[in-house]
Amino acid sequence: MSGFDMHIHTTASDGTLTVKEIITAAMEIGLEGIAITDHDTIDGLEEAEQLGKRLKFPVIPGIELSTESDEKEIHILGFFIDYHLSWVKDKLAVLQQARVKRILKMVDKLKKLGYDVYEDEIFQCAGESSVGRPHIALVLQRKGYISSVQDAFEHLIGKGCPAYVPRFKLTPCEAISFICDAGGVPVIAHPGLSRCDELILPLCDYGLKGIEVFHPDHNMYDELRYLKMAKENKLIVTGGSDFHGFKGSLDKILGSKSVSSKIWDELIALKKAPKMMTPE
Repeated sequence: MSGFDMHIHTTASDGTLTVKEIITAAMEIGLEGIAITDHDTIDGLEEAEQLGKRLKFPVIPGIELSTESDEKEIHILGFFIDYHLSWVKDKLAVLQQARVKRILKMVDKLKKLGYDVYEDEIFQCAGESSVGRPHIALVLQRKGYISSVQDAFEHLIGKGCPAYVPRFKLTPCEAISFICDAGGVPVIAHPGLSRCDELILPLCDYGLKGIEVFHPDHNMYDELRYLKMAKENKLIVTGGSDFHGFKGSLDKILGSKSVSSKIWDELIALKKAPKMMTPE
């Protein structure tokens, strides 16, 4: 397997493999490089970059920010963000605090539904990682309440389920501005999944630079549509597996979606290009 997988999650957010395990696996299957794009956190990026340099394996530092527009959940990928900036850490700390509050509310709902789960064991399960719904699911599974993590999402903690609590989100424009100000390249993630085609062109006025065309949740027609849109609007094309590990989905295995070295080089060149001013 060759190419560059530009959408990968680790235990720093809601994946089940560590940074080291991800890089080791990526090298073993023959990938040429990866981007680490954990949800709303930069916790694994320094380790990933240092390990990548030591092993001479290209690793792009990234992030995936959750946003909302007109009740649609829109994810924005940010490549090459400067995670050393203090204000970047402060801004993400606010998002992490909101994540913790959400978990507490979900645990409270589960207790009222008769599930014997406690906050401490959820946070212990998360360890130093960013706490999230997968950690609730893992605790429920260990206690025998569910058969799998996916089962928890489908029947208890997924959207529309009895223990679900919506998460605080930025707007897409706020996320793009955050990424641009941090020196990064903002790209809209899996738009075919979000069904947000009408937002792509307006977001270009705020600094959006690319579309994630290749994704496990996109079919052939999605790919063709977004390739055409990217070409017509001079947007960069990216792609990745959106690998989390814990879901065990056969269509989201590491490297199942990737891009060529040409696209990888285009992204690097875009990172080096002069920044454009975003609208007031």
